[in-house]
Amino acid sequence: MTHPNSCVTVGDDSHIEASKGPPYPRPPLKLHPTNLTFHPYFLPQAQKDIPMTSLAEKFFTERELAVRTNNSFRDPSFKIETWFNTVDQALKKLPKYDHDNAGQPKQDQHITTALSQFSSQPGVWFFRGQKDASFAFNSTLYRSLLNSNTYETLPRSALAYERAMLTAELELLKKARNMGIGRGLTALETLTLLQHHGSPTRLIDVTSDWKVALYFACEGDDDRDGRVFLIKIDPNRWQQFPKAHSKRRQDMEPVWRYHSRTFPPGTGRPNRYGWLSGTWPVLLPFSDPRMIAQRGFFLTGGVPSLDNTTKLYTHRCINCGENACDCSNTVSELSLLFPHQMGTYGFPTSLDKQELRQVMSIPVRFAEDKREISDLAAVNYRGWTAVGYSIRVPRTYKRTLRTILQREGIYFHSVFPPLRETVHLFKHVVEESLNK
Repeated sequence: MTHPNSCVTVGDDSHIEASKGPPYPRPPLKLHPTNLTFHPYFLPQAQKDIPMTSLAEKFFTERELAVRTNNSFRDPSFKIETWFNTVDQALKKLPKYDHDNAGQPKQDQHITTALSQFSSQPGVWFFRGQKDASFAFNSTLYRSLLNSNTYETLPRSALAYERAMLTAELELLKKARNMGIGRGLTALETLTLLQHHGSPTRLIDVTSDWKVALYFACEGDDDRDGRVFLIKIDPNRWQQFPKAHSKRRQDMEPVWRYHSRTFPPGTGRPNRYGWLSGTWPVLLPFSDPRMIAQRGFFLTGGVPSLDNTTKLYTHRCINCGENACDCSNTVSELSLLFPHQMGTYGFPTSLDKQELRQVMSIPVRFAEDKREISDLAAVNYRGWTAVGYSIRVPRTYKRTLRTILQREGIYFHSVFPPLRETVHLFKHVVEESLNK
């Protein structure tokens, strides 16, 4: 969430390294996008031929929500307006994190009574916009770690990922303190401040206002589809988030440094660490005008390390078993036509941990159980701490959507109050740490 001149936004910090190639390493798979023709249900007709550039793009495209509108409209602007209104009406029905202008919860009942009419499971919805639909659901620090390695040299364990990122975080906090940034703030509060202004951290920006997320999905790259993520999580988890026991530790190091001792057990490995299998909302009060303008909060958690009881699936070729391949279009298309019914035929297979870590940097159940955006009234965590969905924002919609959002009071100067940046220095600190 920074000024665009520093190439970072509220949800769309994924493109920091875009000019240098994909913002994540590719697995050693044969990737031939022309052989991946997605069923029209998953992609609008005009978007069917978009090349797949990554496992993350394929994964999210397989399960994105449909937005049903009347395609008979001759006026493209009216069609886009209808699309916007359809999404808006669907999301208005979902419970949101109810907070005041300072980011403080208005009342405790938003956790319980306000949700009962929508779902048997507690939770509120947050949103994240990314201007390129091919980007993974990753933090900037995690992406820096991936970019500093080839697929072959990436860590093979969650704890190895954690050690690398923690080293960078400690260096970042030290440098910030030496510059007088974050004085009087905890380590976590300092990281939220740095993240919001473009410094690489493990925090993932989200907003309580879906229209803000849509703005970041539309704010650039008009030749690429955007994506809006919808994440449901129980805000009570913030109350359960461990706090540092000493002033020094609270100020100088994040509480997840000793996560095996400070976080409750979960479904992760090794030793069923809750940090490595859980996602946590960071619901701190807003600390500057930019957070206020963007209604900005954060998600965090450990590098995904889930046991065999919680799986996410992709659709593999029945001939070679790979995610994408040189086999016939018929086989590739067949595995995508009926993703919910194909288990009997063996097409869907679970992602392994390395594949999962290319798709997301925190454990979120990106499910296939809902097909349309209007179906989100009741969702099931199924053992996960957060559940997620996404909608594609067609590239041909972006310009008109920006006009609609400006009418709604969401535009460049409303979400980017002018602030002095120190982004380049902090990026350099993280890069130096990861390259040691």
